[in-house]
Amino acid sequence: MRHIFLTATFVGLAVTSLGQTPQPTLPTEPGMYVEATVGLTKIIGQIAEFKRTGSTLVSHATAGIKSVKVNIQLLGPHAQTVVSQQPIFYFVPAKQEADAGVNAGDLILVRLEEKPERRQFEVAAHGLGRASSGISLTHQVQLFRSEVSTGVYRISTAAALANGEYALYLSRGEGMAAYVYDFGVQQNAALPTAAAPHAATKVSQAAAGPSDAQPPSAADFSSTPHAAPVTLPVYKGATIGVFCDGSPEVRHDGVTLTALTPGGPADQAGIKAGDAILAIDDHYLFTIRELQDEISHHQPGTTIRVRYRRYSTIYESQIVVGQAQ
Repeated sequence: MRHIFLTATFVGLAVTSLGQTPQPTLPTEPGMYVEATVGLTKIIGQIAEFKRTGSTLVSHATAGIKSVKVNIQLLGPHAQTVVSQQPIFYFVPAKQEADAGVNAGDLILVRLEEKPERRQFEVAAHGLGRASSGISLTHQVQLFRSEVSTGVYRISTAAALANGEYALYLSRGEGMAAYVYDFGVQQNAALPTAAAPHAATKVSQAAAGPSDAQPPSAADFSSTPHAAPVTLPVYKGATIGVFCDGSPEVRHDGVTLTALTPGGPADQAGIKAGDAILAIDDHYLFTIRELQDEISHHQPGTTIRVRYRRYSTIYESQIVVGQAQ
């Protein structure tokens, strides 16, 4: 199998003239998009069909004083897409939605309630003196909407968003199930990097720890025929000294490590081969590409929080990003 060593390699970036802001190419395919470092990143929506009724016993015990709430739940504590506090979205309704009159005015931005293994928002409640249906105004966030081209809508927030989990909720009518486009917000988060469909991977066998620490030899590993390479804008030589096998695009529940640089940053933090990295600085990761990209956006010498799983236990360690030798 091919052995991929996650070392960031410098790639030159295009520079625009001072005072000029490059305008993203408007999407043509249906869907929800967010402005990225280069172009647009598509947010994959999901049908909002799993509803859970809570507080039933408490409501009965209090003779209806405590309301029964109906929540739409989303799996996982964090969304895959992480954006800055003032994201810009673009929305193109699908033909069936457009035919039903759906547009950006039907989108509602909701702050999600965060639980250890899920996120949720209330869509109905009933109790003594209270009955409601739909998303309460107190849980909504104000949006600005405009049609920048026929059938293409630009959506922005009226104010900067606080850190947390959010969702754009779309009620589509005409018997169609509602859709949810979820995302997380982090202060000073970089714009998402739009994936290049045929980019080339830059990998290095340079060590990340002390000068006498050597990474495993390429002879120790067989090739992986489906390991597609990627090129990313990165800090030169940023590394935590970990190795992964497989295709950079394949999604997993965490990125499993096959080896570490002896004495490297991850090794010194107590991480071991076989552990699965789940998140860096609360940015959850699902592919080798995402892990490589996340490491590359941290300058050598900075400290990051790495959350990882060993068997069924979750750990978190502080790691100082290394400089490849």
